[in-house]
Amino acid sequence: MSAAADSAPRQLPSFWLLHIGGWLAYGLAMTLSRIGMLPLRYMIVAKGTLMVTGLVLSLGLRYVYRPLIRRGTPLLALLVVSVIASYVMSLAWTAADNYFTYPITVALGVREPAAREFVVRPFSGAVYNSFTMLAWSVLYIGIRYYAALQAERERSLAAEAAAHRAQLEALRYQINPHFLFNALNAVSTLVTERRNDEASRMLSRVSDFLRLTLTTPVRDEVALADEIDYVRRYLDIERVRFGDRLRVEIDIAPDAWEASVPAFVLQPLIENAVRYAVAPSESGGSILVEARRAGDALRVAIADDGPGVRDDARGNGAGRIGLANTRDRLRRLYGDRGRLHLENLPGGGTRAAIEIPFRRQPRSPGDAETAPAPSASATVAEEAAAT
Repeated sequence: MSAAADSAPRQLPSFWLLHIGGWLAYGLAMTLSRIGMLPLRYMIVAKGTLMVTGLVLSLGLRYVYRPLIRRGTPLLALLVVSVIASYVMSLAWTAADNYFTYPITVALGVREPAAREFVVRPFSGAVYNSFTMLAWSVLYIGIRYYAALQAERERSLAAEAAAHRAQLEALRYQINPHFLFNALNAVSTLVTERRNDEASRMLSRVSDFLRLTLTTPVRDEVALADEIDYVRRYLDIERVRFGDRLRVEIDIAPDAWEASVPAFVLQPLIENAVRYAVAPSESGGSILVEARRAGDALRVAIADDGPGVRDDARGNGAGRIGLANTRDRLRRLYGDRGRLHLENLPGGGTRAAIEIPFRRQPRSPGDAETAPAPSASATVAEEAAAT
């Protein structure tokens, strides 16, 4: 069993078990609170009525708080709402208790009929009861927040495991013998042709790529600028193989550079574009990397002008596995808000689009020292180097 499984949070008891059990404990405590002062049978009936009306009416608070918690309402605002809602509900609770307790206790013979058959002050005791409703509210909100934290912790553990798997996938599908053979063969060709300066630059690029992939600490998320730097380094190496056949344009909105994205999330998409759009064509192909913020979401897309998506979705090998891995990572990190969509473009080509929640992520200092700073303009064109 994995460490993540060992440390997975235990499931909390159901709402109904806690709700009914809590009110039963409250009814018992209220019944025993005045033993010796009032007849026990009267206390059982009176406080039992109080307990039942409270149990039913407090359910209304659940339907007030639940949508607020789901929308991510700040805790302070939620506490203010709970104070107001608890007092309003205590008015209804007190009135219902005062209305039902008198006839029920008289009918059961535990109380003598009074001159007046109905309570004149229906809200008498509302302030006292409001503290009980407020305690219910605080417990409900606290338990829901605790459950959310536990779920987030469980999802974080799963995401961390997925990040480790993603780094291993990067090693497997990019730094594989075939890729290294092509890179080293390109260096050998440059040396044979006495293009020593270009060979030196090529070795430097391979070294940078290996350092970035092998020595960078595993993180669930990185800044988009760091991810684009990783893409650039990979494409720089591929340019030695394809030369002018590989044409790349990177178009990033100014407010998207510091957006948070899963580490290495673009790797399988870029690799697929090179493999299926550039490599098979004698004239090569074009790849467009673009990113935009859309409200509270970030959209990153990789488009190419290749033959389009086949029925088997980019083949049966690494391409298909890489896409499945990407979808799984997005689901684990963002739930239903993380999506990967693959489509054929009307004029030919493929577009792979990722949509995730927008969050800011500062660039890592180590990468910022060696990587070129993002351009201030919205579009950065990557010219094919004649190496």
